[in-house]
Amino acid sequence: MHKIFTLILFFTFTLSRLGYSQDSGIIQGNIIAILSSSDKVTKLVSELEIIDGKQTGIKVEKVLSASMHIYLFGFDFNSIDENSMLSAVRANSKVTLAQFNHKVQSRNIPNDSAFNSQWDMNNTGTSGGVAGADIDALAAWDVTTGGVTAQGDTIVVAVVDAGFDLAHKDLDFWKNRNEIPGNGIDDDGNGYIDDVKGWSAGTANDSITINAHGTHVSGTVGAKGNDSIGVAGVNWHVKIMPVMYGAGAEADAVIAYSYVFDNRRLYNQTNGAKGAFVVATNSSFGINLGQPSSYPIWCAMYDSLGSVGVLSACATANANINVDVQGDIPTACPSNYMISVTNTTRNDAKYANAGYGATTIDLGAPGTTITSTTPGNTYGILTGTSMATPHVAGAIALMYSVKCSQFIVNSKSNPAGTAMIVRDSLLGAVDIIPSMSGGVTATGGRLNLNKSIKAMLNYCSAVTVIPPSDYNFEIRNIGPNPTLSSVNVVFNSFETDTYILITNVLGQEVMKIATNNTKGIQSVKVDLTGIAKGLYFVTIKSNDKKTNVVKLIVG
Repeated sequence: MHKIFTLILFFTFTLSRLGYSQDSGIIQGNIIAILSSSDKVTKLVSELEIIDGKQTGIKVEKVLSASMHIYLFGFDFNSIDENSMLSAVRANSKVTLAQFNHKVQSRNIPNDSAFNSQWDMNNTGTSGGVAGADIDALAAWDVTTGGVTAQGDTIVVAVVDAGFDLAHKDLDFWKNRNEIPGNGIDDDGNGYIDDVKGWSAGTANDSITINAHGTHVSGTVGAKGNDSIGVAGVNWHVKIMPVMYGAGAEADAVIAYSYVFDNRRLYNQTNGAKGAFVVATNSSFGINLGQPSSYPIWCAMYDSLGSVGVLSACATANANINVDVQGDIPTACPSNYMISVTNTTRNDAKYANAGYGATTIDLGAPGTTITSTTPGNTYGILTGTSMATPHVAGAIALMYSVKCSQFIVNSKSNPAGTAMIVRDSLLGAVDIIPSMSGGVTATGGRLNLNKSIKAMLNYCSAVTVIPPSDYNFEIRNIGPNPTLSSVNVVFNSFETDTYILITNVLGQEVMKIATNNTKGIQSVKVDLTGIAKGLYFVTIKSNDKKTNVVKLIVG
C-alpha cells in the first residue's frame, strides 16, 4: 500500500531527490511553490529577481491556496533556464516545496457498445456478463441509501471535474447556504466570495459550466435513487459539491482541492455551522506516466485533505501500464488518504486499457459501459477509469451514513483517524478476484459495497458495545512504526481455557491464539507476519465470555 506522505499545513519532502527527468506536460514559465508563511511572498520575489546575473521576471501570478500558502509564480523562461529557476526557488529558505506547473488530462475514453442497464450495481449475467461481477449494491441499500450521518450531518462528495449540468433533475448538487449570492462578500469566511454553487478554479467564482464528463461521474456517485426516473447512484441522497479544475493546468487542480480542504476544515472548526461535511473527493483526471517526484505539491494535497477527514478516490491511467514502474499522477502519489482505482468489466476482468500496479493501485471497480447522467436530463454510456472511480467515492460517502453515532463523534474529534478507518474497512472488504490479483492491485480485489457497509457495522459494534468483562487487557508495542511485525497482548485472566481471537473488518476469524491455560496476568506475543495491512479487532474469549474489543491497525 501507499506509504504515508506527511502534509497537513506543514510539508516535508527530501528536496535533493526531486529530479527533472521524465517530467512531461510542463507549462513554461510557471512554478508552483509553498511558502512557510504568506508574509514572505514579496521578499521572495525580490530575492529571485536576478539569478546568475540574469533578470528572471518572476512575479506572483495567482494565489492557489491562501490557507496553505501555495502560490503560482510566473517567470521569463526565455531569459533563464527553467531548471535553474526551479533550483533557485527550491533553495530559498522561505520555500517549503516547489515544482513546475503541468497540464492535466481528462480520464475519459471513447464509448464502448450501447448498454442501457446498470450492471455495475447488480449484474445478473445478461449481455455476456458474469453474474455477481458488480459492487453488490442491492444488499447494501437494504441497510442504508445515504444522505446523512447518524448525527444528522449532510454528507457531501466533492467531484473535481471539467464541469456539470447543475439543472439535471436526477442530481442533487450542494449549495453553500451560508453565502449570500452576488454581494461581493465572503459571508461564511471560508476564503471564497459568492461561492454559492461551488467553485471554478479557472474563473475564481461559482460559474459552473456544463460538461458531459463531470455530469456522468456525478450520477455514478449519487444520482437520486427510487425516484422513478433515470438511474440510481451508489449513494441515493448524497450532495455533490461541484468543483471545476479549470483550463487543465495543475495549478488549477491545487486551487480546486484547496476549496474542498477549506470547506471541510471550516465545518470541523465551527462544529457544522459553516462549511461542508465533505468525506470524499472524486478525481477522474491526471497525467499519464507522471512521476511523484515531479509533482510533490499535487501529491501532498491528499494528506492535507486527509488531515481534515477527506479521502480522495482517484482514477488511474486509461492505458495498460504498470504504474509501479512507469508512473501516473495522481495514482502513483504516496498518500494513504488517496485511494487509487482501476477499471473492471462486467466479466470481472481488468479492462484492457487500464493501469495496474501491485503497490500503487488499490482496487478495481466497474468502469466499462457504465450508464449514468448526461447533460440535458439525459443518460448515456461511458467507459474508462473515470467511470470506475466514482463508485469508490460514492461508497465512502455511503459508509459514513451507517447509523453509528460513536463513529461520527470520532470523526469530529479525530477526522484523519476515522477517515483511515473508512479506508481500511473499504479496502479490507473487497471481493478478491483473479483479474485484480497477482500484481494488478494492492488488495487483489474489486469494490464490494455491501461488504464495505457490513465492515462499518462490525466496526460500530466493536467500538460501541461494552459488555461486562472478567478481563482487563491491552495491546502493547503499538507505536508510530508502520512496519510492526508483532504485538504483545497483555491481560488478566480469571479463567483457564482462554484464547485470543483476531477478526477482520467483516467479522471473519483471521487468527486464534491459545494462551498458557492459567489464571492471572499473561503476556502473549502475536506474530503479525503475513497478515495483510488493514483494520482488525482483538478480543479475549473464554467460556462464551469476552472482553471489550480493541482495534488493531496493521499497516
